[in-house]
Amino acid sequence: MNYKIGRSKNSNPKAAVAESASQLHNPKLILFYSGVDQFEEFAAEIKERFPQAISMGATTFAAFCKDGAFKETLMVIGFEEGIRCEAGLLQEADQYSLKYVDQVIRCASQFNKPENTICLEFSSALIRCEELVLSTINAVMEKKKIPVFGGSAGDKGKAEKTMIALNGQVFQNACVFVMIENLGGRIRLYRENIYKPTTHYFKATKVDVRKRIVYEYDNKPAAKVMADALGVSIAQLPKYLDQSPMGRIIGNEMYIVANNTVVNGSAMEYHARIYNNSQVVLLEADQYQSVIGETLKQVKQECSRPSFTLMVNCLARSLLFEADGYLNEFAATVGNSVGDFAGFAGYGEQLNEQHFNQTMLLAVFE
Repeated sequence: MNYKIGRSKNSNPKAAVAESASQLHNPKLILFYSGVDQFEEFAAEIKERFPQAISMGATTFAAFCKDGAFKETLMVIGFEEGIRCEAGLLQEADQYSLKYVDQVIRCASQFNKPENTICLEFSSALIRCEELVLSTINAVMEKKKIPVFGGSAGDKGKAEKTMIALNGQVFQNACVFVMIENLGGRIRLYRENIYKPTTHYFKATKVDVRKRIVYEYDNKPAAKVMADALGVSIAQLPKYLDQSPMGRIIGNEMYIVANNTVVNGSAMEYHARIYNNSQVVLLEADQYQSVIGETLKQVKQECSRPSFTLMVNCLARSLLFEADGYLNEFAATVGNSVGDFAGFAGYGEQLNEQHFNQTMLLAVFE
């Protein structure tokens, strides 16, 4: 695989693109990540500089590579050889993404090697669109057996504004996706949780799925159930929301659902859906450096010679690592295990039909 990773902190968009893309000649696909402030200018300049390439980007809290974590920086990843790709767009993502399913059908019809292919998607954040988007994409991808991998866009962590881009156009209510076939081998996917179950298990008995609100667990007010499990009052509960997410249990799998806020002193609003009758468990932090080490050990055992890795690392995880002074060490640790990689931090992660939070995803290209 022939690819280049570049970055720039230049405040001039034209100069930043020129610097970060200086090693690119004839890319087939460009992925890019940056802060919100100049994202639109970056998207337009990349399209103007490389009009024949597919270019797809997302705003982020931080962009990652083996050299570290970079905030308010433009990071560009250009693929020149070793892949085949087709891109598409789902608009009106918060309500009517299914209207655009022909975009997915068109792209998917070009690919027939599911073990070597992924559908990489970036979704608008903060508009509760992810589950609708995944339903639309997977209506096609499940039949093709092609995995879906991606994340919601990010910002500085204040949940104010996120953007995504495709071929120079910028959107705030959409999903952009690109199907990538690795011509050199398989693509292996990994999902990492750094939270572990407590002894507190519940059943969601009254929910508003679209608004991501749980009113009752086990027929009792959800906020009181959670506060009692933590041994705190409902008034104290907001202090514990970031460190005590929920785990939604599906068979033998558990997906993290991040707390958003307490609603009217009795209900809980989340950053991903919890469905009626879902089994959930209150989570607590694990020893995350040990967990990361085990994940990377597994990657090295299963793919000893990765050519490139894509990462999605949740914004909440990134904030936790930054507070602990570990953010750059985390990026270096991943790089020491998988080599060249690039990633971003947003408000949610998506894998196949599931949208979740506070998780890391890796797509490792052989």
